[in-house]
Amino acid sequence: MSSYQRKTPIKSDCSIEKALHVISGKWKPAILSGLLKNNLRLRDIEKGLPEASKRALTQQLKEMIDDGLIQKEDFNQFPKKTEYSITDLGIQLSPVFKSLTAFGDLLK
Repeated sequence: MSSYQRKTPIKSDCSIEKALHVISGKWKPAILSGLLKNNLRLRDIEKGLPEASKRALTQQLKEMIDDGLIQKEDFNQFPKKTEYSITDLGIQLSPVFKSLTAFGDLLK
């Protein structure tokens, strides 16, 4: 199985394109919104997004880890516990998400 491969490279001189690339994804905005409020386990994310497949969520979580927006911590216990949290870079999205929420509230 192969993952999506972008057909055109991201323009390194376009900050908006770079920003949209890391937050674009069907479930990324919802996941990031949740993580801006609390650390979450995969089952919490799945509960909040019941229409999303586990595969899609884990893929988007991996992409956001690779992009430095979130981090994953595995706890050394049984049963296994894994928790996702926002990074300092991801916290920079907080005012962006607040502005997007305010804009969305204006739309009909």
